[in-house]
Amino acid sequence: MTMHNKSRIHILIVDDDKAFRIATSALLRDEGYMVKAVRGGEEALRAIAEESFDLILSDLVMEGMNGIELLQHIKHAIHDAMVIMVTGFGSVQSAVEAMHNGAYDYVTKPCNNDELVIKIRRAIDEKLKSEELTRLRGLLQTEANFSNIITRNEKMRQVFKLIQQVAETDVTVLVQGETGTGKELVARAIHYNSPRKDLPFITIQCSAIPSTLLESELFGYEKGAFTGAVRHHRGKFEEAEGGTIFLDEIGDVSVDIQIKLLRVLQEKQFSRIGSNISVSADIRIIAATHRNLEMMVTEEKFREDLLYRLNVFPIKLPPLRDRLDDIPLLAEHFLEKHKSLSHNPISGFAASAIHDMMNYEWKGNVRELENLIKRAIIKTDTPTITALELSSTGSGSHSPTVVDSPTTTSLPYKQYLENVIRDAELKFLIRILKESKGNLNQVARIMNVDRKTIYRKLEEYSIDYLAYRE
Repeated sequence: MTMHNKSRIHILIVDDDKAFRIATSALLRDEGYMVKAVRGGEEALRAIAEESFDLILSDLVMEGMNGIELLQHIKHAIHDAMVIMVTGFGSVQSAVEAMHNGAYDYVTKPCNNDELVIKIRRAIDEKLKSEELTRLRGLLQTEANFSNIITRNEKMRQVFKLIQQVAETDVTVLVQGETGTGKELVARAIHYNSPRKDLPFITIQCSAIPSTLLESELFGYEKGAFTGAVRHHRGKFEEAEGGTIFLDEIGDVSVDIQIKLLRVLQEKQFSRIGSNISVSADIRIIAATHRNLEMMVTEEKFREDLLYRLNVFPIKLPPLRDRLDDIPLLAEHFLEKHKSLSHNPISGFAASAIHDMMNYEWKGNVRELENLIKRAIIKTDTPTITALELSSTGSGSHSPTVVDSPTTTSLPYKQYLENVIRDAELKFLIRILKESKGNLNQVARIMNVDRKTIYRKLEEYSIDYLAYRE
């Protein structure tokens, strides 16, 4: 669940019950929110015209304008307004009607304070996520704004922070992550945020070039250096002069090439094949690998001194299975990016498709997700994508972890998606509790949140952490 600064969240309470207004205002102010309370619909509309509110908590049954009428006015004025309705036990059907009219959720009187606080927190989180998606779409203008790295995940936000920290320096960067996690995107983000951004960015796929050809590709050669060398050839290091060279899958290069790369890193010089003349190399090197280079060093497959030279500033990318909250965002991004592949307009994904994506083991990571969505766009002849060919890829196990029942699949998309995300969060929390044997300090470190957040989540999911202690 997203963490937000409550002191900046402004909530409007609309209720003709004075006792409810006073009690609920006190509760939410104690939670740290800014609160304004009014008696009815007319006052609420005047308040909305004068101030901006992140969430509106409105009674359904009020004198004068009732809650449904107020909701319709609010939605007409602010289409993305977040509204939670308050109703008596006998009026739940009216609350459901309100949700069909655009309300986010409802609570029943007398309100359970914990339930109310949790629902408000979820609503605010949903609003902030929507605003973040809008913000990210706005960044799709230039590479310098990390335009191709789409995320709301905290681990990826830490990667953004590292990129920003290292971009303006000239140090060597080693990007580590599984295949398909976006290592080249990180390298590009570093380059296009650096002083070298107006100079070349050259990519070398080390694993795609035979070892016998890689040396000439990197360093170039002189005419007559070998059979077939009929003219002078500039290598990638010369082409990248003044800019950045990205050595993708550095773990796949031979030991001979490793020695020559070590010289470039140490002396900023290299020699073309067939020449004894040294050429200066004013370039920045960014390397990437999906391999465990430390293990390769122990196996004597990778030079330890080269690893030290490369690993000046390491950046580790999380796999997609550790970024479940990014999947809906990425899916929508790739749908928008590749929608021209279809002759039919596709508006989005069915809840069942989101469910399947959230519960799939993405061994191919973001690249696999993009490829599967492209395939689905081509094959879909309905307004929404209802399924992806997950089980046929062979790269993951399609094992749903959320119970699929008529009561869940019939929910509105946002609620269904929230259920899926909550289910994933619960399972992740339980796994971390098991691994840490109920040590909440360790759980907080792993999840990168404070202990107060952990306690709140334990209470929210009714988890007894003592049961996991040995």
